[in-house]
Amino acid sequence: MAYIRRKKSNKSFIITILILIITIIISSQTNVVSDTGSNLANSILRPVEKFTYSVSSEVMEQIERTVGSKETRSEVERLEAENRSLVMENARLASVINKEEFLKNEAEAINDTQNKYMKASVVNTDINSLTSSFTIDKGKKDGVAVNDIILQAVGDSKYYTGLVGKVTEVFDTTSRVETINNQANDVSFINTRSGDYGVIDKFTSRTIQGYMLDVESEAKNSDVLMTSGLGGVYPYGIYIGTISNVSMSQDSLRKNITVDSPVDFSHIYRVLILKGNTDYSIDEKENLENKEEIVNE
Repeated sequence: MAYIRRKKSNKSFIITILILIITIIISSQTNVVSDTGSNLANSILRPVEKFTYSVSSEVMEQIERTVGSKETRSEVERLEAENRSLVMENARLASVINKEEFLKNEAEAINDTQNKYMKASVVNTDINSLTSSFTIDKGKKDGVAVNDIILQAVGDSKYYTGLVGKVTEVFDTTSRVETINNQANDVSFINTRSGDYGVIDKFTSRTIQGYMLDVESEAKNSDVLMTSGLGGVYPYGIYIGTISNVSMSQDSLRKNITVDSPVDFSHIYRVLILKGNTDYSIDEKENLENKEEIVNE
C-alpha cells in the first residue's frame, strides 16, 4: 500500500512539472505573437497615420490663412480693398487710353474757331418718342439749320458726352431733332483701334446696334467708336460709344455689333448744337451749284 501511494505521489509531481513547462512554453510564444502583431499593426497603420497628420496639418494651415487672427483678417481685408482699387484704376486708365483719340478730337473741336457750339434745351414732352426724336428750343432765329449736329451736353457746359443726332426740321423758334436711334438716321463710324468702318442702323430695347462694312474687319468689346466723317453730315471725331458685343449673322455675311453709348436717350434735357463744319459748307455750295444748273437748263 505504501508503494502504491508513493507511485501516485510521483505521478502527480510529474504531471505538475509538465503543466508548468507547458505553461512556460505557451507564455513565451504568446509574447512572440504579441510582438509580431504589434509590429504588423504599426507597419499597416503608420502610412495611414502619416497621411492623416499631413491632411490635418494642411487643413489647419489653410484655416489659419483664411480665418487667422484678428490682425490677419484685417490685413487680408486691406489687401483685398487695395486690389479692388488697383483694378478700378487700371480700368480707368485703360478707358482713357482707349479714348485718347476721341479726347484729342474733342478738345480740338471745342477749341477750333470754325466750330460754333450753341446751347439748347429739350422742350419735347412726349417721353415715348424721346429716344428717336425730340424738339429743342432753338430755331431759324437762332441760326439753326437742317443737318446741324446735336450732342448731349454735360450739364450747362460746352462739353458733351456723346453724339445724339441731327436737326431734320427747323421752325422760327424751335427745331426737330432725329437721334442716331432713328432708323432713318444711319451713322457711319470708325473703330479707333483698328481703323475699320461700320454703320449704326438699328435701335431696339434701348440698345444701339450696327455692323462692320467689312465682315473680316477687327472688332472686339471695349473698342471705341466715333464718327468717320463719311456721308457729309457728321464730322470726323465725334464720340459715339464703345462696342459691348460682337456677333456674326446666321449666314456669316454680316458682322453685327452692339454699342454702349454714354448718352441716356430717355433722359435728355440739355444739348449742344454743332455748327460751322467745313464739310457742311462744301456740301451746301455743291447743292446750290447743282440747283443753279438745273434752273439754267
